[in-house]
Amino acid sequence: MLDLIRNNVQSFGVKFIVGIVVMVMVFFGVSAYRNQGINTIATIDGYEIKVSRYQRAFEQAQNEIRQRFKSQAADYMKMVNLQGQIVQQLVNNALLLKSAEKLGLFVTDHELAQAIFETPNFQTDNRFDAKKYANMLTNNRIDKLIYEKDLRENLLSEKYLQLLNSGVLISRQSTDDEYRRFKTKMTVKVIEYKSDMFSGDIRLTEEEIKGFYDRNKSDYQQKKQFVINYFSLGIKDTKDKVIVREKEIKRYYEKNKTGEFSSRASFLSRHILITAPTDRNEEGMLDARNRAEKIYQQLQEQPKNFPLLAKKNSADSVSAKNGGMLGWVEKGTFVKEFEIAVANLQKNEISKPFLSNFGYHIVELLDEKPSEVKPFSTVEKSIAETIRSRKASRRLKNKVSKLVKQFTDKSLHELASENHKAIVTSKTFDDAQNLKDVGYTYQLYQDIKSKKINDRGFFSLSNEGGVLIFEISKVVDPFIKPLKDVQDKVILLATAEKAAEVAKAKMVEGQSETKSMKSFDQLASRLGVGSQTMTFSFADRQSGQFRISDNFRTEVYKMEKNSLKAISDADRNFLVFLVGKMEDASSHQNSEEYQGLVNELKRQKANILLSSLIGQMKKEMEVEYNQAILSALDIKYN
Repeated sequence: MLDLIRNNVQSFGVKFIVGIVVMVMVFFGVSAYRNQGINTIATIDGYEIKVSRYQRAFEQAQNEIRQRFKSQAADYMKMVNLQGQIVQQLVNNALLLKSAEKLGLFVTDHELAQAIFETPNFQTDNRFDAKKYANMLTNNRIDKLIYEKDLRENLLSEKYLQLLNSGVLISRQSTDDEYRRFKTKMTVKVIEYKSDMFSGDIRLTEEEIKGFYDRNKSDYQQKKQFVINYFSLGIKDTKDKVIVREKEIKRYYEKNKTGEFSSRASFLSRHILITAPTDRNEEGMLDARNRAEKIYQQLQEQPKNFPLLAKKNSADSVSAKNGGMLGWVEKGTFVKEFEIAVANLQKNEISKPFLSNFGYHIVELLDEKPSEVKPFSTVEKSIAETIRSRKASRRLKNKVSKLVKQFTDKSLHELASENHKAIVTSKTFDDAQNLKDVGYTYQLYQDIKSKKINDRGFFSLSNEGGVLIFEISKVVDPFIKPLKDVQDKVILLATAEKAAEVAKAKMVEGQSETKSMKSFDQLASRLGVGSQTMTFSFADRQSGQFRISDNFRTEVYKMEKNSLKAISDADRNFLVFLVGKMEDASSHQNSEEYQGLVNELKRQKANILLSSLIGQMKKEMEVEYNQAILSALDIKYN
């Protein structure tokens, strides 16, 4: 388990040092911190990092880690200090934004729109769908202005990084040297000294077990825990009493007839796009225009060749595969220039080339549909259900408000009884359990972690707007778990640690006794493991089932032919015999592989520069952390 985790710590950290905060479609309800007016984690030269932004990034990172590491996720998140890394990522991103602004960089409305149009979640049949965009934001309780502000900031950060990458230079000599190393093939024999080869012979004394426990007590700390008594209320508790009248349904229909229950006029078209230079230089624009005109003349002579010419010439790779077909879209979906051109066409007419921010277009209008309103009879039941749910939700909100006002006068049991509910007592929990009726406890824990015994409150559930009415019945302060409670785990880990020490010592011992390939093979036979022979290049990351780390690859490259070396790599120990090493002397300067290496070296150098730049910006810009909220969220940062 520790091997898997530790082998991934470095790559995770690098991602967070130079990473861009990705907007995720995970948004939380109003938190207790917002209610208290405490909603800023840090301020960077006037730029505020909100709790909601931190929560979105943290939840997304948690989900990704859980999917990747499964049962080991909690250990991994603790090892990398996920919460602290998220805060530093957000601070670093804010520093980049402030620096980009000082350089005069900005994101245009067109660039923002293009990013939204190209987001797969907002597309239907590979085309931007305005209704889908609006519904996605609404369904996830995302404010459109906040989403587009965050997206604009992400794009600005990316633009800044691209600028940084473009200024990085790598010398031909250093690239050639790296390429020779990159193409070098090495053949080795390997004996891996695994801990489990020796763990069966290890017997720990009581002193060794206690010593390991004492050295690692912090690993066995249990954070503050709670037990709550609660009952839950949901929309179903108020829905049955809701009455929806015919006139309400008709009024709703009339009010929303032109929006929710109608489809705008739409059209079916196909196009050919000829890209124009982004800097709009005269020569490039003329060349693009001439190409478009030439294609237009061909279409005038043979209109039926539109699909063929689109596949051959269009820069819109998605539609080009389908002969330029854009599918049915509502009017107003595309850029203004495109919409104007289509509005002036008759069915099956082809436009002259026209210019937009994307380049020169030639478009053919294939068909049109007028706007259409759904008949009342087809939507009557769905409207009734919508009204019923909204009324039930309002009733539930009013019911909860009344219950909260009664907290001082009535017991939780009385309140539950009046609402025909049974009291449930939770198991003892912290922020990483699953509770019946609640699910994952992280958000509930954040709301109650500062509460005391007998304190009451309510918590909004994610399932259909339900609400938890609760009372704190027990608070368990943080404590170090006693050795007797964790002894099996301590023995397991202490044994693994001692076995790793024995494995390393045996590897060094084997190195001193081995002088040739023959004695190497004899050693493998005595150990009963057999040596593994493999050939790999410096660029390889895997050889069969063997994972080749950067450290292993580098140490082998330093070896001379027929030499032996002991290599410790994270928690793994290898005795390596280099059978042969051969460089590829072929010409390479114009190969795609060589250019890919140049780009990778530039990226690595840019990351080093970026890390240095962030360090310098931290000295120049004032970064203020909100200690109160960082403590409340139990965030430790560097």
